Order: sequence, then structure tokens, then C-alpha cells
Amino acid sequence: VMLKGHTLFIALWLGLLLIFVACDNKNENSLKKSKVLLQGSANDESYYAAQDFFDKGEYEKALTFHLRQLEEDLKYYHEESLEIALDYNNIGLDYDELKNYAKALEFYLKTMKIDELTLEQNSTERSTTYYNVASSYTMLKKHDKAIVYYLKALAIDEPVLGVEHEDVWAEHENLAIAYEKISKLDLSLKYWKKSLAYKEHRYGKDDADTNATRIRIEEIEKP
Repeated sequence: VMLKGHTLFIALWLGLLLIFVACDNKNENSLKKSKVLLQGSANDESYYAAQDFFDKGEYEKALTFHLRQLEEDLKYYHEESLEIALDYNNIGLDYDELKNYAKALEFYLKTMKIDELTLEQNSTERSTTYYNVASSYTMLKKHDKAIVYYLKALAIDEPVLGVEHEDVWAEHENLAIAYEKISKLDLSLKYWKKSLAYKEHRYGKDDADTNATRIRIEEIEKP
């Protein structure tokens, strides 16, 4: 009986110890999640340096300083804030110019996640991010995925900006090309014709680019 009681005591002691460790781990995880941010505003010198290098076409240097700005901003702003979304977007643009489209996409998707949490559904900032995501997928030759995000951008821009806006035209033309790439020619024609209407209105029927679009339509329509 004494042995059994001693065993029971040890089992109870071990059980309490396990509960204590589990609670301690839970508290530690909670502490990890609740990041303490610095008060005040982040230093934005790296941002301006990055923009200057970007404007000069020195994209490697721009990337270096945009990454520094992200590191600085994460000390002051929550990871789902618009300030961080801007950093991600700028880094994506740098990678775009460096033709590293996979890395550009990675940061555009981070931007998109924040946009969808913080911005209104009809925000043109959201449509810009969708367009950037679509463009990256296009450069990676993932045309099905590109179409999804061009359509998301268009769904915002067409009612907000109007059919004669150049951003809407760009989405129409990119959709025409993407649908053609995946051999959905009826849909490709639909958007080529929208692109043609825009070019005829803006540049005239005799413009070289207008004529090129008209010829492309005729080629697709040939039996």
C-alpha cells in the first residue's frame, strides 16, 4: 500500500509539473506574439535614399535602402499596417526592375494581404497591387493566375475610373494577351476589342498602335 501511495504521489507531482510547463510555454508564446513597438515615428531617411536610387535606375541600391526602411518601420508599426504594405510594395518594385519576378511576387502578395485587411473594397490602391501581382504572374508565364488578378483589378478600376482611363485600358489589353496565351480566343477577342475602342478614341483610327490592334483582331477572327 505504501508503494502504491508513493507512486500515486509521484504521478500527481509529474502531472502538476507538466501543467506548469504547458502554462509557462503558453505565456511565453503570448509574450512572443505581443510585440512591443517603439513610440514616435520611424526614421524615413532610408526611404528617401531608396527612392533617389530608384529614380536614377540604381535598383540594387534602391533595394538595399528599401529593406533598411522595412527593418526600421517594423520597430514602430504593426506588421499589418499600411506603412509596412508600402515597404513591401517598394521592395517588390525593386525586384521587378531587377527582373527577379518570383521575389517581386512574394512582396506584392504580402502587400495584397495587408491591403485586403485595411483598405476599402473599391480602393484603387488595392487594384494597383492586384495589377502588380498579375504582372508578376505574367512574367513567370503563369497566365491563368495572372488573369485572376487582372480581373480583380479591373473589377475595381472600371466602375471607379471609367472605361476610358488608361489603367482600365492596360487591364483590357493584358487580359487579351493572357487569354490568347491560354488559347481562350473568344475571351481574348472580347478584350482586344475593348482595347481597340480605347485606342481609336484616344489616338485615332489611323494610329499605328490602333492599326496593330485591329490587325491582331482580324488574325484571331480568321477561320
